Amino acid sequence: MARGGRRIAAEAVRACTLIQRANIDYVSALRTTIVVTLVLLVAYRVGLLAEGLSLSFGVLFTSLNDSTDSAVRRFRGMAWMTVWGAVGVFTGGVISEAPVIHIAVAFVAAALCGYAGALSQRGGLIGTITLVLIAVFSGTAIGTGVAILDAGLFLAGGIAVIVVHLAATPLRRLGMARRSIARAYREFAAATKRTGMDVAAPVVGAELLSAHAVLSHEGVRGETAAWLDGLVSDLERSRFALLALFAVRDEDPDYVARLIAAAGDVARDISRGLVGVRRPDPTASLGRLEAGAAAAPTDTLRVLATDLTEPLRAAAGRLAKPWPVGRRAQMSPPPVRSAAILPRLASHWRAGDPVREHAIRLSLSFGLATLFAVASGIPHAYWLPMTVAWITKPDLGGTVTRVVMRVGGTLIGIIGTTAVLFAMDALPSAAVGLAMSTVAVATFFIVAYLMANYPIAVIGITAFVILLDVLAGGDAGDEVASRIIFTVLAGMWVLLISLIRPRRQGATALASIAALTVVIRDYADTVRAGRDTSQAHAQVLAARTAALGCVAAAATEPRGFWERPGPRVDTEDAAILLTDALTAASSILAEELLRDRPGHRPLWAQVDEALDDMDTRVRDLSATKA
Repeated sequence: MARGGRRIAAEAVRACTLIQRANIDYVSALRTTIVVTLVLLVAYRVGLLAEGLSLSFGVLFTSLNDSTDSAVRRFRGMAWMTVWGAVGVFTGGVISEAPVIHIAVAFVAAALCGYAGALSQRGGLIGTITLVLIAVFSGTAIGTGVAILDAGLFLAGGIAVIVVHLAATPLRRLGMARRSIARAYREFAAATKRTGMDVAAPVVGAELLSAHAVLSHEGVRGETAAWLDGLVSDLERSRFALLALFAVRDEDPDYVARLIAAAGDVARDISRGLVGVRRPDPTASLGRLEAGAAAAPTDTLRVLATDLTEPLRAAAGRLAKPWPVGRRAQMSPPPVRSAAILPRLASHWRAGDPVREHAIRLSLSFGLATLFAVASGIPHAYWLPMTVAWITKPDLGGTVTRVVMRVGGTLIGIIGTTAVLFAMDALPSAAVGLAMSTVAVATFFIVAYLMANYPIAVIGITAFVILLDVLAGGDAGDEVASRIIFTVLAGMWVLLISLIRPRRQGATALASIAALTVVIRDYADTVRAGRDTSQAHAQVLAARTAALGCVAAAATEPRGFWERPGPRVDTEDAAILLTDALTAASSILAEELLRDRPGHRPLWAQVDEALDDMDTRVRDLSATKA
């Protein structure tokens, strides 16, 4: 048991320290920071700082719902966030002076906001932020104190940042399409630096699928479509060669490692060239890759090295030519069609549905946290329900990880913010300037790292809210101790609720691995028969992405109270089995790329042996019950 607890803690800490560099969004962060800073400076200079604080909330939280997508879809996402955020601000302001109504609304609002995840992942984020705003504006003196005015100011801040974001990314420049492709290349480069490259490769595949979706939403055609689709296709071909190289790396591990690292350098330069102000010349890195390919020690490695190099060379060539964007762009954006809302909501209303259960848990945890905050009368107790809203996730593994991230990020944020507060006390004449400067830095880190590393974003969120509260007249001394206490209490409370008949994503780990082995067998049969493998590639990618998610979740899921019946598996065994499955898939891919090539020695014997072994091990692990 102690060993299991240490393993869970280690996995949670590992998740906290992992930075998904491809998801760092410096561009949007810089734009948002500029808008927030200007709003606060102007509001302070004209004597309307309270109004500026509400505007700043609108700017920040609307920016958090921006995305790398077409202009229409980005507008819709940010507009919905602005509207529902304003509803949250208004609701929080109205109920702040009526304790009984405040508590009742907390239970209902949490259930509704949790259920918003039935619409989409973006809907779930909007629901979470709306609930956070209800907690903040019902428990602090931030803003003007007039609910309708604060809601209107939030709307104004949201509209302002929407205009800035959309104006800064002209439609025909296809900035978001280029950024989505650049992110895939950047993730490819990151995967080449990891020891478990075969495990990281599905992330690259997911980014490529996302890029395809963005191009479809933009409606590119003609020369523009050929250019952008070509960049995506080039990376997909290189990804396949990368996986195949991993399967035959035993022929010369050092050579394969050097070649893969060189490919990552080329992909990094291409990524920067797609979105940077200055386009880095990939000639040097491409030259190193080509030299490595030419020096392949065996025929098999030479073939795969060529397959890896040629698409990256083609991608670099596309960047060197005039881009078909701007005046030369060929586009016909399709209309946005969304599925009806009520049927989507109704489909998640059945008993046992994960979204419905999450809504119930969130209602219970947020509502009771609000009851304590209101009944206790402790200053800044709103931090307890606000933190509960941020960290409660639908699955147990996600909640455990989010609790660790939130507690760790908040504590670091409080330490850093405390230093600023001491400096403000020591330099009263510069106090406002120090606070605003720190808010600007915090804003940058929130937007830049929200999707890349949540603890870093939490550090920014902590500093942002504390310093806005201080600017609104809050007691800086009380802020430090109370937020530490309420953050830890919120983490303990959410974990307690989550451990009662927990919903385990990891419970399906064995089933997902079994499904993956079936898909891999089908892929092998497709390659053997010489049929088109496009659909098989997509099926393998989807199956192994699902399996990776389930095994990762199982690694962070502790035992709960009144467990649901179901299979349990040692996550270390499952992880080894998953790695073997991915190795088998890479071997099949190598066979697909190498067949009919001179000197190729078929890999089918080891593939069949690996698949048979996996079937046996899945059956053995499935026999283990909770």
